[in-house]
Amino acid sequence: MRITAIAALLLAGAALADTVPLRELTSAEKEAIQAAAPKRAPARPAKARRLLVVHLCKSNGKVVGGHPSIPHANYFLEWTGKQTGAFVSVVNNDESVFRPENLKQYDAIVFNNTVGVILDDPALRESLIDFVRSGKGFVAFHAGGAATFVQYPKYDQFPPFGEMVGGYEDGGHPWKHTEKTPVKIDDPRHPINAAFKGQPFEIEDEAFQFREPSLRGRLRVLLSIDMTRTAADPKRRILKQRQGDLDFPVSWIKPYGQGRVFYSTMGHSPEVFSKPALLEHFLAGVQYALGDLKADDTPSAKAPQAR
Repeated sequence: MRITAIAALLLAGAALADTVPLRELTSAEKEAIQAAAPKRAPARPAKARRLLVVHLCKSNGKVVGGHPSIPHANYFLEWTGKQTGAFVSVVNNDESVFRPENLKQYDAIVFNNTVGVILDDPALRESLIDFVRSGKGFVAFHAGGAATFVQYPKYDQFPPFGEMVGGYEDGGHPWKHTEKTPVKIDDPRHPINAAFKGQPFEIEDEAFQFREPSLRGRLRVLLSIDMTRTAADPKRRILKQRQGDLDFPVSWIKPYGQGRVFYSTMGHSPEVFSKPALLEHFLAGVQYALGDLKADDTPSAKAPQAR
C-alpha cells in the first residue's frame, strides 16, 4: 500500500510538472476576492459536493500558459466552496482524471479558461460527455466553453462538446476587454440572476460571438450584450448568422441528457472575480450544475417568463 501511494504521488508530480505554473496571487488579490465572494450559498447542498476544476491549456498538442484570470477563478472557487459549505473544489489537470473510475468521485466539472484540444484520447473525451449526460454537471468560464477543443483556424474539432456546452465561438472577440460592454439581464426573475436585482451593468471583459443559429431555441439565456447600447459596426466583424439576430449571450444554462450545464463567457479579465454580483451569479450557476439549485432551464424561446 505504501509503494502504491508513493507511486501515485510521483505520477501526480509528473502531471503537475507538465503544466505551466500559475502565478501566486498576492495577499491583496486574495483579500479582494474574499471581500467580494458570497457569504452564503443560495441553496443547501443535498449532500457533500466535490467540484473538479481543470485549467489545462494546449496549443498544437503542447501545454501552454493560459489567461491571467485562471488563478483568480481557482481561488474564488476554493474560498467560496469552503466559506459557504456548498462544495469542495479540487484542481487537477492530469488527463487521467477523465477516466470514468476517477470522475465518479465528482459531482461537476469546471473548465476554468481551458483552451485548445485538451484531450486527444477518444475514450477520455467520451468519458467527459458521459459524465454530464448521465446526470452530473458542467461549468465553464470564458474560453473553457467556447474555445476548448478548438485549434484555430478549425473551430469544432469535437462537435459533441460544442453541443453539450451550447455553442462554439467564431470570429474572435467583437467586444474587447479594453472597452466597457453593456450587459442586460435577460431573465430578471431567474434564481441564478438574483444578485443583479434586475439592474443592467457594464463590464470590461472579452465577449464572444457564437456560430450556431437560433441560440435561444436551445439555451436558457440569462445575460446578454445589450445591443441597444452598443454598436454592431464593421470593425467588430459580426458573423452573418449574428447579423440577422444580433444576439450575443453572456451567460446561459441548459440541460444535457440527465445533466446540467452553466456557461459564462465572462472571466477573461482577473477583475471579473472581484465583483460581488458576478460572484453570486457564478456560485448560483455552479449550484445549478451540481443539482442543488433548482432553476428553470427551458430554452428562452419556449419560456415566456424568461423576459
